Amino acid sequence: MTAPGASSNYVLGSHDRERDRLQRQHAIWRDDCLAAWQQAGWGAGQRLLDLGCGPGFASLDLAERVGPTGSVLAIDNASAYLEHLQAQASQGNLQQLHTLALDLNQASGVEALGEGQWDGAWCRWVAMFLKDLNPLLDLIARALRPGGTLILHEYGQWDTFALYPRGAGLDRFVCRCIQHWRDHGGDPHVAQRLPALLEARGLRLKHCRSLMACSTSDAPKAQWLQDFLGSYPDQLAAAGLWSPGDQEELEADLGHAMGHSSVWVTPALMEMVWEKP
Repeated sequence: MTAPGASSNYVLGSHDRERDRLQRQHAIWRDDCLAAWQQAGWGAGQRLLDLGCGPGFASLDLAERVGPTGSVLAIDNASAYLEHLQAQASQGNLQQLHTLALDLNQASGVEALGEGQWDGAWCRWVAMFLKDLNPLLDLIARALRPGGTLILHEYGQWDTFALYPRGAGLDRFVCRCIQHWRDHGGDPHVAQRLPALLEARGLRLKHCRSLMACSTSDAPKAQWLQDFLGSYPDQLAAAGLWSPGDQEELEADLGHAMGHSSVWVTPALMEMVWEKP
């Protein structure tokens, strides 16, 4: 659950607490990332884009994957996150990792990227926060070389996020999150629209799978959901969408879940791998 944008309007925030949450998030989903990159054939010497990189935890992994003969360009518009990533790259002597400040809502940066110059593009939890998908998708279609691949991890149905036994507090939280993102121009079901939009740009779907998870309270992806439930109510409250009463009911749901046998279900996440002919 990551949002691309300037520090002033980054809907999930770009403060230290959110950066730490994103690091834990990446650690939980890292194996799924690595499997997708492996299947796409990404490896040493390749030129890859990380679109909407946030603090760049995936960017660092990509840089290790392509090695010193490759190149990774991490793109975001949150200056705090890019500064953090640059420091991490310098500390790790990852000279193949570079950053670019670019607003993907208004992407006009193909000139900076070079047309048809990139072997692959990685884009996770980005499209769902964009007011207009056309700039991002146009940039991808132009930046990839023939035979280049795009890997997307995006939500197809965010309101499958659930906890059983079911609680009204968590249901309300899910509805308010969706409202908040839609108020900012986002679409938490965006993966439903992506196939038609990418096909219209000449890309071909090579592979897709569901990454939706169902687990017990102590499993990593359930803990990922619990982490989000611990941080995001503050964002909703700041937007006037969450009250102390809402929080009390949510905490009651969580307290019951942690004390009993409970099933956690993630939002419906889709993996899609596209190729430019």
